[in-house]
This record gives sequence, structure tokens and C-alpha cells, in this order.
Amino acid sequence: MGRSNKCGGKATKKNVRKSKKCSKRRDIKFASSMKAKRFINAKLEGQSIECVGGINGVLGPRLQKSGCCNAQDLACKLQGFTKRNYLRYIMKESHANVRYAMDSYESMKKHCKKHGDCGAPVKGRKPCIPLDC
Repeated sequence: MGRSNKCGGKATKKNVRKSKKCSKRRDIKFASSMKAKRFINAKLEGQSIECVGGINGVLGPRLQKSGCCNAQDLACKLQGFTKRNYLRYIMKESHANVRYAMDSYESMKKHCKKHGDCGAPVKGRKPCIPLDC
């Protein structure tokens, strides 16, 4: 009488240690919501900060109080910070959890990669200048 392992098969001396490989853990996908997908496909100019994936109606006003008035300002922050510092900034200024901070990071990163309008040095464009509120 052998015990069954996590994969449902009978455990034997040979496959007892292999049960860790059978785990059905799935990775979390960030910026996969419809809101984030719409933001990734739209242009950055004129977008409010609440249009960014992961930033909702509660976190948006908190970020506006700290100086980020629109999505363009948040894109400038993304270009000036490393990933770690960007996440720290979002979590500190808006009191967001890691999930919302990563959602906003991933959606901004995908948007900048697709459109190139986030203040990255592109030929023929001016550098990013934060807008006043």
C-alpha cells in the first residue's frame, strides 16, 4: 500500500522525489485586464492617470496629489526610475499593493514598447517634460 503523490499516481520509491515537478502552480499574468489592453493600444497624449492598468479610482487621486496628473507624467517616472524604484514610488505615494503596482508597471512598459511615446530618446522627438497640473 503506497501513498499517492500530488499528481494522482501511486508513490513508489522511484517517483516520491519527483512529485515536486508535478505541481500545477500557474504564474500570475500582469496587465492582462481589458483596461490594460485598451491602454496599451491607445495613444498616451490626453490620457488621465486612471486609464493606466492597475490604477483605479482610489489610487489615481492619491497619485495626482503627489504630482502625477496624467499618464504622460507617469511615463516620465517610468523612464527615470528602475523597475524597483518605480514600484516603490507607486506603492509609497498611492499606498497600492504589489499587484496594482506591477499591473501599472507592466501596462506602461508594454505601451512604451509598442508606441515609443513615453519620453524615450526617439529621433525627431523632444525629451519628456513633466506637465504642470
